[in-house]
Amino acid sequence: MRVKVNRRYVEVFEGAKVKHALLRYFVAKDLDRQLIPTVEVFDAWGHPIDHDAPLKENQKIKFKEKKI
Repeated sequence: MRVKVNRRYVEVFEGAKVKHALLRYFVAKDLDRQLIPTVEVFDAWGHPIDHDAPLKENQKIKFKEKKI
């Protein structure tokens, strides 16, 4: 299934969670995967969502680094 992460579509398996889409995005962009637990994730309306939240086809999510 396709999911949009920070304006880029990634392919993930059916039943994937947010953390799987983030991993796919980080690999595609050649980013450090150890940073995945340090990001905050938001749905298309700006509401925070958990890394273990399930995804749906064509869902849009955004992430940014957590503020300390």
